[in-house]
Amino acid sequence: MKKMFLALLVLAFAGSVSFAQQPQAKTNEVKTFTGKIESIEKRLGKPPKWEYARFTLLSDSAEKIIISAIKATAVNDAAGKDLTEGGKKFGGFSLKKGERVEIKYSTGPNGRNEAISIRCLD
Repeated sequence: MKKMFLALLVLAFAGSVSFAQQPQAKTNEVKTFTGKIESIEKRLGKPPKWEYARFTLLSDSAEKIIISAIKATAVNDAAGKDLTEGGKKFGGFSLKKGERVEIKYSTGPNGRNEAISIRCLD
């Protein structure tokens, strides 16, 4: 009985080591998207009820992408002015449909595109 228990323990350990050595997913690289805002959805996350905005953007080559932005996302207008007022406001909510923007973003582990910074080009 002890030998069987020991064999199962060794087998379980060997299995966990083989899973631990699998290659890790590539780290999220920062990408840049430039285009016009097609729509902005203001949303409220659950359970902490964080505000966030969901942007649908359209590039000049008709590529469409959806990117989410939280309150901490840096947002600047064309002149470089901070639209978050030092983190007091949600700068993403001051952007309008039809404005050209450049968004730096990464793709999270859940597959959602998350904005790092937004710069208005108009």
